[in-house]
Amino acid sequence: MICPHCEKSLRYRERGGTTCSVCKRTFALEPKGNALRLHDIRMRKLIEKLGNGEGLRYTPTQLWYAAARNHTPTGAVAYGCIASFLVVLTSFILLVVSDASDFDPDVVRPAVVVGVVVLALALLLTAGGSRSAKRTGTVQVPMPLDMFRTAIIDRWAAVYGGPPAGLRQEGSARYPVVPASGGPGPRLALLCPDRAVLTCLSLNGAHKTHSLALAQSLDQLGNISTGPTPPGEGGVVGIVLHDASPAGLAFASAARAALGGRVVVAGMLPRTVMDKDNAVRLRKPLDPGDLDAIRTSSSALTAAEADWLTRGWWSPLAAVPPAKLLAVVARAVDRAEGLADPDRGRAQQVGFLTWPTAS
Repeated sequence: MICPHCEKSLRYRERGGTTCSVCKRTFALEPKGNALRLHDIRMRKLIEKLGNGEGLRYTPTQLWYAAARNHTPTGAVAYGCIASFLVVLTSFILLVVSDASDFDPDVVRPAVVVGVVVLALALLLTAGGSRSAKRTGTVQVPMPLDMFRTAIIDRWAAVYGGPPAGLRQEGSARYPVVPASGGPGPRLALLCPDRAVLTCLSLNGAHKTHSLALAQSLDQLGNISTGPTPPGEGGVVGIVLHDASPAGLAFASAARAALGGRVVVAGMLPRTVMDKDNAVRLRKPLDPGDLDAIRTSSSALTAAEADWLTRGWWSPLAAVPPAKLLAVVARAVDRAEGLADPDRGRAQQVGFLTWPTAS
């Protein structure tokens, strides 16, 4: 590990007590002491990346997913350990039996045969379990979020006198969050079930920049006052953000069913993450109704995407860095404004700044 203070390379025995043996200064994170292998220099890089050089703010959940990127085990390691343990255990039992019988061939030979057969069967079952784990085993962040808050964030604050730069807690905001305005209420509402994502957007002023309400559910749309609806317009237009998951697809389908043509779905689809090496891909058992959500999704899924979801894979929207999240929202707002304002929509279809041509 490189000392974050003097930049000396330290072996494990040279950094006992989270203190550098060279400069005698304390650092926050021992990579061998946490499942995410976090150390201070990597933590600083994560902080810089989330801030994007613009001072963007983010939540503990987003930092947690950023730290978990490329650090989510597949489950095969545990089965490899089991196989090794079985080999050692069988060898030990055969040695004990042989020694107890004074290496009598009449005892040793049958014991070896039985031991080899039992070991072969056990290894076959272990190999099958490993293959099954790769196909359907649970894949999750190796450190729970609550532990990440205490072991990583609180420890960082204790050593450096405050939380990581840009970090803000999700808090207990009540949704919908509506930007203060002296005129009619916002005509656009962003819907996302993930509180961490909504908090990030609010912290970075997306609702003020684009004059849109932030809501966690369709039910909360009734609490948004948009003022009188002009003739020919249908009221609030929803922008939907969601995970690449069956639950996310179900959320998008429900929004489309409730809002009809007045919705812009800008959530994640499996195709955006399933083949990306640096994406956060997790897996869990399907919940009741997940298969129906996949089969009846209003978003067009390829056969490969449906298969990926059916095997329990999903990817959280909160793993998307704030800068990219804000860019997605800005593009979705442009599309949504065309739905909220028919004149603007027609202008968008025609296009602005197009070069005139001879008639």
